Amino acid sequence: MATRVRFHFDPLCPWAWQSSKWMREVENVRDVEVEWRLFSLRLINENQQDPLADAHAKGTPALRALALVRREEGNDAVGRVYEALGGRIHEGPSEEMDQATVRSSLEDAGLDPTIVDRALDDDSTMADVRAEHDAAVSEVGVFGVPTIVLATGEGMFGPVIAKAPSGEAAGELWDHVEWLIRQDGLFELKRERDRKPGA
Repeated sequence: MATRVRFHFDPLCPWAWQSSKWMREVENVRDVEVEWRLFSLRLINENQQDPLADAHAKGTPALRALALVRREEGNDAVGRVYEALGGRIHEGPSEEMDQATVRSSLEDAGLDPTIVDRALDDDSTMADVRAEHDAAVSEVGVFGVPTIVLATGEGMFGPVIAKAPSGEAAGELWDHVEWLIRQDGLFELKRERDRKPGA
């Protein structure tokens, strides 16, 4: 039986995108299954009362649509839509993270593009995003993405990687990251970033 791992992401974050590509590789080479979990960097970084209420704010339509996708279609569909979104905004000539891009990404994932409209018309999607976000903050002190939480409840921010490894290299990185997360009392490893995501 595969080990279930929660991967917290904000679709706007290019660093989380690279780590998500790595986690997709990990699923292919290790007995790991990813549970895609939402996190809002706007909720952490902005003082505004409710950034999820602004339907035109960058990233808000995607998060709320993903919340509705989870409710109606489940985790695998969230992963497919996130993969489609990430491809459109973080790979090649990037697109804006607006409602049109979310609609196109929903179609790419084989889902109804009007999900974004329904999500923005349904205030409960704000509560859904906030619930996933707040659970991450309260359970493991998440302050940014990517954050990985093991089935045991142990979690850690990162890894922040410039380019996702593939194949067995992805598996080896997972082995080390999982071991580090399990080390009680280990809080941080860090160095200066000298390149952009994908480089």
